Amino acid sequence: MHYPHVLEAFADPVPARERIIRSFHHRLDSLPARGSSFFIHLSELCPVACEHCMYSSDLERKSEKVALSRGELEGAIRFISESSSQKLNITGGGEPFLKFSSILRLLATVDVPRIEIVTAGHWATTPKRTARIMGQLDAARARNPVNPELLLRLSIDRYHLNAPRPVRIEHYGNVLRCWSETQPRFAAGLRSIQPDMGIVDRMIAEELGAELHEVDDWNRTLLLPSGGSVPITFNVFRRSGKALQLAEDHRGASKTLREYYGPFEKQPGNLSLATAVNDAIRGDYTATSGLAVTLNSDGTFWIFCGTAPDRKLLLGEQNFAEAVAYFFEDPLTHLLVDEGIWALSDLVMDLDPKTHSAALDKNDSAALVDDLLAPDDVRLAATLIATQDLLTRSRATLDPEHPLAELLSDPGIDMARICRDIVRTGGPAR
Repeated sequence: MHYPHVLEAFADPVPARERIIRSFHHRLDSLPARGSSFFIHLSELCPVACEHCMYSSDLERKSEKVALSRGELEGAIRFISESSSQKLNITGGGEPFLKFSSILRLLATVDVPRIEIVTAGHWATTPKRTARIMGQLDAARARNPVNPELLLRLSIDRYHLNAPRPVRIEHYGNVLRCWSETQPRFAAGLRSIQPDMGIVDRMIAEELGAELHEVDDWNRTLLLPSGGSVPITFNVFRRSGKALQLAEDHRGASKTLREYYGPFEKQPGNLSLATAVNDAIRGDYTATSGLAVTLNSDGTFWIFCGTAPDRKLLLGEQNFAEAVAYFFEDPLTHLLVDEGIWALSDLVMDLDPKTHSAALDKNDSAALVDDLLAPDDVRLAATLIATQDLLTRSRATLDPEHPLAELLSDPGIDMARICRDIVRTGGPAR
């Protein structure tokens, strides 16, 4: 049976998807009103330039805008505070300590109960400099009226140790000795990659004269001579960014995303990172009613693992509630928030096995949704399938004048099969 309106949509999939979104109306009583994890990327640049960097960061500009301006940072602080997020992650894209004044401003003013800073630690070149910087972090956090919990987390692996501008074991030692000796009012931790378990953890233990204790298959603890303890988490090895060019292959030494995230699924096969508080260092990804948000250094932001690549917003255009409403105009956000990334992954595997394989092979959750939905026809197909599911479960409506309204409202129509046949055979869009 032929469906001319569906074929017509795939002939020009980008405006066809836009028309679906304009005609789509969800029936949720309320939308998420707060954040869970909030990720902010302060810079896209990094002086270390690791060969495995998922962001391909170095000191070469890759975009016209490499960092938030002072005014944009103030806007970001208002936006983060407005989101009532449970945790702020000052993290990747580049090295956040290149914007150290921005870190201090965030620590002193943002209204969140927990903050985590991820850094390469390249700045810890001497004990004196390390003590000065860590003292500034402690003082800034202490000025914050909400008294947030703070974790300083250093990335340590073979690539940082052998980078063009390496972070040496002594640098990590400077940070952890300073933390142990001065006892600032924040925690310290390390993060690494699974192929380096048993390597870099032993190196830093020897540097510090510490004991190494195994917690589980991705966490260990350093027991320092002073009695303090420092957790070290070994995450999956991501084969994205610069790592795509690496000759070495770590597949056998690193879990897949499905294996790694298995313990954190709300139920078997359901993993909504779009609603999680990311806390791997505590062995936890807590599902919440809030939304995880990523704010990039160019000012764009989106729901982490919850937004199609064509629906990102620019800081300053909407407040938090308006941004959430915009994201939920897209049926794909409902799919990703309610059913999780594996639901999208399985859908795309059925539609376009090649796109699915390439996306999963990167082993990178941050890039997964963008990669799965990169082809225009796959993105439209996923939208149609998600829309039909929401309509037939009475969780949404579609304007009756839309040419696909009747078809998508019919539970007897196998929209997944129709879309699969079009995408796999090339269809009009190919």
